[in-house]
Order: sequence, then structure tokens, then C-alpha cells
Amino acid sequence: MAKVRGEASRFLHLTLPFAVLTPDNRRFHAGKGHVLTGRYRQGKEAIYLLAISQTKPPRPVFPTEHLELDLDFFMPDKRKRDPTNLLKGLLDALEGAVYSDDKQIDALAWRKAAVDRESPRVEITIRLLAT
Repeated sequence: MAKVRGEASRFLHLTLPFAVLTPDNRRFHAGKGHVLTGRYRQGKEAIYLLAISQTKPPRPVFPTEHLELDLDFFMPDKRKRDPTNLLKGLLDALEGAVYSDDKQIDALAWRKAAVDRESPRVEITIRLLAT
């Protein structure tokens, strides 16, 4: 569940199951440009729905503010994975629920926190940056 703390909702914490994360796997088709795969579109929709279920209206929570995001990935196993492949879809999916546009993100940090076979997930902390 999302936690909003501090004055004027300056902090937000979201937890998403690892299963909804999908790599940025757009495909280029001659004459059509980039086309998103069905799996990618489903992942984005699932992330968006989970994010709005963990936030209170109004949405987006941070409509215009500059933001800092910290992501902790709790992997399902010890296989080698590259979380940077998961970031594009994840950040795009949070648009409309958490922020208006991912261009608002001025600082981004991610970590492979640990292996958690019971509850693989990504924990996301969003903070307002002082302007």
C-alpha cells in the first residue's frame, strides 16, 4: 500500500510485484515505426492499475513537480537480469497515476536489493525535489 508522508504529500512509496515488470521490447516494423508487443502493453496496464490502487485521488499525485525516484528490485532468483531493461515500461506506466510525464523525473536510482523467492517485487520511493 502506498504511504504518503510529510507536508503536502512530499513522499510516496509503491510496491509492485516483479511479475508485472516487462522489458522495453518495442519492435520496429517498416512503415509503422515502433510497435509495442502485447506482453509489454499488458505489463504497463497492470503497473498503472496497481499504482492507482495504491494512491489516493487526485491523480496524478504529483502533476507538475520535479521528482526523485529510488527503485529497489527484489529479484525472484539469482539469474542475471538487467533492471535497466525494465525501467522504460515501468516509468511510462506510472504516468497519469503518480506524475503527469516521466520528464518530471530529475533523479533516478535503482538497486538490486536482494533475492526474495517468496515475494519478488520492486519498491519505489518517489520524493519531491526542492526547486
